[in-house]
Amino acid sequence: MAWINVNIDLDDIYDEMDRQDKMGMAELLYDDGILDEHINPNIRKVVRGEQESPGEEELRDNLTKIWNSYHQLTNEEEELIKKIADRLPL
Repeated sequence: MAWINVNIDLDDIYDEMDRQDKMGMAELLYDDGILDEHINPNIRKVVRGEQESPGEEELRDNLTKIWNSYHQLTNEEEELIKKIADRLPL
């Protein structure tokens, strides 16, 4: 039986993968126990047995809106967000 030695550079493969392929790879790594957390935050909550409260969902939605529309914030709104963030621990 003949053997063939193939050198594969994982970086090259990874660089050629699109986002969907990378998400699929992360799913496999999670399923194999290599990743500690699931890549999808909604599934992480289900895996931990947690459900989002209505308040958490509202906060997440509001923060997502702020994140996605950051360029539309006024200077005063940016300063308010910074002020809130500065008083909270990491």
